[in-house]
Amino acid sequence: MRSLATPILAAPLLAALLLTPNLWAKPSNKPDLKLIVALDTSAPEQRAILVVQMINKSGHSLHLPDPPLLCKPLPGALSLEVRFSPENSGRAESSPDCDLDVDGSGLPDILERAKSWLVIKPDQVYEARRPLSMGVQIADPGNYEMRVIYTAPCSDPVDIERLKQAAIVVPTGSFASDRLIYKVARPKP
Repeated sequence: MRSLATPILAAPLLAALLLTPNLWAKPSNKPDLKLIVALDTSAPEQRAILVVQMINKSGHSLHLPDPPLLCKPLPGALSLEVRFSPENSGRAESSPDCDLDVDGSGLPDILERAKSWLVIKPDQVYEARRPLSMGVQIADPGNYEMRVIYTAPCSDPVDIERLKQAAIVVPTGSFASDRLIYKVARPKP
């Protein structure tokens, strides 16, 4: 006669193994945010609008400030990395200058700032529409190869811990879009 003790004892162990999340899963290195960038040149503003879709891929809600578009990386902002190839092949490729100087002093406390931040749910898309001129001056004919970088709103370990204690989850690190090429033609005489 077989004992019922073996199946009865094995069932809870098997259930615990099957219900334990990620027991066999590989750790995920997927980024918190995915950036998709496009240009809207038919906007009513009569100027090119940079459209940045920020997609939450983290699996939980993320908090972040409504990001401005700048010409260099700063916490909580979108920055535009640009390489210019002039139409006149006699000139070398260049990166437009950025004379923005921000030191971050004088900002309110991180928890005070976080009160006005966006909350993006898992798989939700936040679309930022910014005039391209906020990140780069487009003047000369040629190809402008661009990539958008989003820099997390906080890198200070003390502030990150304070946000975590307040149950405010922020993306960490920086996130880059694919490259986009904007061709500016020489005006016709």
